[in-house]
Amino acid sequence: MLDDHTTAATWPTAYPQGYAVVDVETTGLARDDRIISAAVYRLDSRGDVEDHWYTLVNPERDPGPVWIHGLTTDVLEGAPLFPEIAGQFAERLDGRVLVAHNAIFDWSMIAREYARAGLTPPTRQRLCTIALSKELALPLPNHKLESLAAHFGVVQEHAHHALDDARVLAEAFRPSLRAAARGGVR
Repeated sequence: MLDDHTTAATWPTAYPQGYAVVDVETTGLARDDRIISAAVYRLDSRGDVEDHWYTLVNPERDPGPVWIHGLTTDVLEGAPLFPEIAGQFAERLDGRVLVAHNAIFDWSMIAREYARAGLTPPTRQRLCTIALSKELALPLPNHKLESLAAHFGVVQEHAHHALDDARVLAEAFRPSLRAAARGGVR
């Protein structure tokens, strides 16, 4: 669940810098696919939203499954390249626990983009909300973000849009965080 177990403290005091709830949309699922949009909701240690950020990213290639993410070549053409937004992205992640739904995927895509840019990824702690929902034994029919959102009464307005997916996850993460704190989960 939390990839870095360097602290013995429990939530929320264990991570005073807070969380960076992240979602990325990509050109596909393979190692050579690229990020085409990224969103971050920064939360404090109690799960309250501090701010959010969103950007499109020009992948310099075919955008992949437009029918899923809706981002066409025309939309992405004038967007910044990843190296141009890497610093802003890093500022939002720095010192925080990266939270993502299926974190291994989002983190892998982010790490590969930083590697392509010749940069070091900006965070070392990651938390997967799929793993957290399993640890909390939430009664979900499956492990999709929409199921987690529905469980906590969060309305998803635009699935597979990085900003809305990050918002939905941030809203669902807060009650998950509280449940983890009550249950002594770290």
